[in-house]
Amino acid sequence: MDLLQNAVIIVTGFLLSEMLVATGMHNRLIGFLLRHSGSNLSALLTAILLISYALSVFLSNTIVVVSMIPVINRLLSPLLDRPEKKTVASFFYLSLTFGAATGGVASLTGSPLNMFALGLAELYRLEGRGSITFFSWLGVGLPASLILLYCGRAVILFTAKSFKAPMLFSIRREDDAALPHKPLLFLICNILLVTVLTGCQFFFRPEPVLFRLNIIDLCFLFYGSAWIAGVFILPKNKVNMRALFKNALFLALYLFSFPLLFISHLCRELESRTGFPLKSIYRFIDSGLLRIFNTIWKWCFREPFISLETPNCNTLLSINTIIRDIPSFGLFLLTLTGGILFAVVNAGNNPATPEIDGYLLSAAKSAIVDAVAPFDNNFLLLLALVIVVMFASELLSNTALVIMLSPMVTSLAAKTALSPVILLLTITIASSCAFMTPLASSSSTLAFGGIEKVSLKTILIPGFFMNLAAGFLSAIIFSALSLML
Repeated sequence: MDLLQNAVIIVTGFLLSEMLVATGMHNRLIGFLLRHSGSNLSALLTAILLISYALSVFLSNTIVVVSMIPVINRLLSPLLDRPEKKTVASFFYLSLTFGAATGGVASLTGSPLNMFALGLAELYRLEGRGSITFFSWLGVGLPASLILLYCGRAVILFTAKSFKAPMLFSIRREDDAALPHKPLLFLICNILLVTVLTGCQFFFRPEPVLFRLNIIDLCFLFYGSAWIAGVFILPKNKVNMRALFKNALFLALYLFSFPLLFISHLCRELESRTGFPLKSIYRFIDSGLLRIFNTIWKWCFREPFISLETPNCNTLLSINTIIRDIPSFGLFLLTLTGGILFAVVNAGNNPATPEIDGYLLSAAKSAIVDAVAPFDNNFLLLLALVIVVMFASELLSNTALVIMLSPMVTSLAAKTALSPVILLLTITIASSCAFMTPLASSSSTLAFGGIEKVSLKTILIPGFFMNLAAGFLSAIIFSALSLML
């Protein structure tokens, strides 16, 4: 069951990222590289590029960007309000977003959009979707992303070649400059384990042995269960049945209450952003949940449950802290946008036909078919498709673009003699490889908003050249894959 394996990879990858951020691994890596880079701006930009790339290969690039923003702002702090701060901040933005985007296309878990595209392939029952695993994606995406990474480094260093910022290196931090060997080794071991398991699934396709689950599925179940037990249930201090039961109950209470907690956090964010008073709603939810939690907790342990916000300090990670840090407003906007797009795409559907053929989708389909129709070979056709999608993604959210274009891959495949899976992946990767504007992806938007004084003028031209490099590389790879499939 590939769906089960991918779900386990997403959950464990998210928990791994939370653990690495909690240990400050990204801070220590930057400190180590800054200490050994001397006063070389090019070396520092390369370090940020490589770290954001390496972390994004296995972890979600959005999480990587969020965790790296405070590090970059700390690096910018010696510049205060000096004139060069705007330029340096733009260079850091380019290194962070180029690294996160290229790392995001390297693996199935590198970007939320990759897993979303796989879910769409399952939804539309596209032929060949079973061949998309963590291993097969990594086998193609890793070498391709390394080529794109090299191009990104060349573009960034060419842009920054004549710029000097001696004040940037005026503050040294020795306390966080040690290489984090253990967290890095832990990360590498997890990546190797997932790669080996999905590689065995890809090559051997074992038969089911228990409840339609094969031996690889069972290994993933054990792996995911061990992660959840290790970070949420196993006590950090003394291990006994009471501590185990307290941790398990704490986890269960918050998991079952997640929908109400999500609404409560969303109301808080909406109130802070819009000024609309929602205090009565989230206070009612919080007080009700606290009374329920307190009743259960007193009955089980004869002690009060003090607050919903108090973390569980006897586990490696606290589930309520993770729930609190979930971007409720962002998820709400994503859901709202997806619902609106779905309604718009379905507007004007012909009830006599099973496929989606609404007005907007029909217009988009006609425009794309007209754009690629003049090309009579797969490479030129895919190149035209990639360029159209890539530059459209600069003004539209890449997730919204994939939602809008995914229903047309089957009919477009029939007209172009290309596999629907190849077309869906082409659209997904093209929309992920838009480097020019902050609107292209959620990670770019977060980086633009989080890094102080980024200049839009400075980032547009390097992003344009990266778009061209990514477009040609994507067309070459997918035309080769179309021949193999």
